Amino acid sequence: MPTRLHLVPALLLAASSSTAGAADAAGNYAIWGAGSRSCHQFERARDDSTALASFRDYLMGYLTAYNTLAPQTYDALGGLSLEDALAWVDDYCDLHKIDSFERAVAQLIVSRHDARSRGHGSSSGSWGRPATGGDTP
Repeated sequence: MPTRLHLVPALLLAASSSTAGAADAAGNYAIWGAGSRSCHQFERARDDSTALASFRDYLMGYLTAYNTLAPQTYDALGGLSLEDALAWVDDYCDLHKIDSFERAVAQLIVSRHDARSRGHGSSSGSWGRPATGGDTP
């Protein structure tokens, strides 16, 4: 199974309000997996579930990492379904065919920033650390 640690620099950059982030001095960072493919390639894969799987997995990994690293963010999509998120990216890619899939996903997160969920709202059903206190092994 490929690691998704390669997403961390991109997520930190997206979460940062400045160009400093976790990138090189010029603001560049490596993009791995389906994120490095073009919007055009994503659009061609939309009707083929096998080809779409790598884009879908990339999006889920990116969102999980973003939710883990971004301050005050439980769900970057604010309850938007994965299918609706893919449809948003598809619309973006229709207008920006040469952008990378990673850039399209980053723009999705930017567009959903104000609607993001900041907390789970219950004490069960989620993974992660307790907000305060908690037992440690």
